[in-house]
Amino acid sequence: MQRHGPRNEAPRQPPPLSRRQFLRNGLAGAGALSVAQFAARPLVGPRSLTGRLLESAARAAITRGGTLTFGRTTGPTQFDPANSIVGGDVYTLDKIFEPLYITNPAGKLIPWLATGHTVSSDRLTWTFQLRNGVKFSDGKPVTPDDVMFSILRTAHDKTGPLSFLDTAIKDISAKGSSAVVFQLSEPWAPFLSDASCFCNSILPANFGGESPASFFAHPVGTGPFLLQSFVKGAGATLLRNPHYWQGGKPYLDKIVFSYIPSDSSRLLQLKSGEIDVMSTVAPADVASLRSDPSLAVKLFPSWALDLLFFNEKVPQFKDRNVRRAIAHAINVHALTRATTFGTAQPGRSFFPPSLQYHANVPTLQYNVRAAKASLAKSAYHKGFSTELLISTGNQTWAEAAQIIQQDLKAIKIDVSIKSLDNASYTAAFSAFNYQMMINTATNDISDPDEMASFQVDVQRGGSHSFWTDYNDPKAISLVREAEHTFSSAKRATLYREIQAIVAQDAPYVPLYYSPNIYAWSRKVHGFAVNPGGAYRLEDVWLG
Repeated sequence: MQRHGPRNEAPRQPPPLSRRQFLRNGLAGAGALSVAQFAARPLVGPRSLTGRLLESAARAAITRGGTLTFGRTTGPTQFDPANSIVGGDVYTLDKIFEPLYITNPAGKLIPWLATGHTVSSDRLTWTFQLRNGVKFSDGKPVTPDDVMFSILRTAHDKTGPLSFLDTAIKDISAKGSSAVVFQLSEPWAPFLSDASCFCNSILPANFGGESPASFFAHPVGTGPFLLQSFVKGAGATLLRNPHYWQGGKPYLDKIVFSYIPSDSSRLLQLKSGEIDVMSTVAPADVASLRSDPSLAVKLFPSWALDLLFFNEKVPQFKDRNVRRAIAHAINVHALTRATTFGTAQPGRSFFPPSLQYHANVPTLQYNVRAAKASLAKSAYHKGFSTELLISTGNQTWAEAAQIIQQDLKAIKIDVSIKSLDNASYTAAFSAFNYQMMINTATNDISDPDEMASFQVDVQRGGSHSFWTDYNDPKAISLVREAEHTFSSAKRATLYREIQAIVAQDAPYVPLYYSPNIYAWSRKVHGFAVNPGGAYRLEDVWLG
């Protein structure tokens, strides 16, 4: 859920539609068809022949083989899907493991290791039909036992940061040799989206007879690639999975993920040809990349935003008036213009505008007079000193931190900026060893419950309200009500109220809504990123 740099899939045939084309064709239920729906509609006559000819021509143009070198801001530290939300881990292990459903580049849920599902009238029984012929990378077939083991493991491991997504699972059982039945303890509106999360990826039952440590040192999954080697926190090399269930895929032989924390270093290596793809393009570099005919750059829509977070275990930030004063004191519009060069929108709600049930609720707008009045109501009316934590190498965060530092001087809050390498930064905030920080929140799934729970439900949201310790009983109650509500209109009302409460409490200040900005060599084809930040690579090829 939280990420440093982009976090938070597969186009069906090359060349893929762009994200913008997908959005024009209908996002999140606005007319787009699932793979299963499309397959159910027979093509007839000349159109069928034309479709087959076009598909054959597209596939004939693909060049198989080669190594894709990918420069990223974070490196993997481990490969357990149930026990990490760090970008370097998630965006590596999701090439090795897969869930029953995925979110495609259009932001729509589609069947993946399952071919579809049915739901009982009381919404307590969900049955998933498993796809025939799926094998793990060791050649062994996927069975219902593997699904049962994997998801129950995630649900029962309460130390897992996303185990809260499986709160409603009561039991899972096999139905014959090719279906699994989920019994829920209560109706759960986001259940299908939750099942699509990377944390619910499918592993061999009982780790194939190995210990967890031994298994995750050389993991076995259904994904298009398998792990060859990695250096903890740095790079990883993945090889083509010869048993992948999508015939003929992946097209690449190898992927090399390189840890390059500096924005400028990644850019230089892309331009020199040392890497083929770079993540987290600095907004300031977008224009120059667009002018280079050998490179492609794209702003993929996202379910993400960057925020200024407050640690409410610190007395100053436990005071609601202090948080409100800071929210009023920061000129979010000016900060967005200065740091994102027109690539992002200024923040308002903690739900991104692209996320379902985003609402334009009243927020604490830039107003220095109101900021001073709020601070005067607090025990810290004379001002105080504090520290702002950021991750090294993120140019945009560094610039935003300096602007925040200047804005808060107007209300006599002196801010020092502390920059740590990514591993130290993660360790610091996850131990509440910070006062303020800038971080990215990403909704990994198509339902907003993940973001709402993670950032509002301090008790069972998996992160102590994104490591802020924010605790509003009314907001928590509304989050939980929305989880049990299936009416879209009622859920919209509930999420609007949640966003309104959070906007006035200011446990964090939404800074800007960032797209997922990637750049790559023109020899790379088929690259796409979904709104949750995931990029599946089985359809990527070099030519």
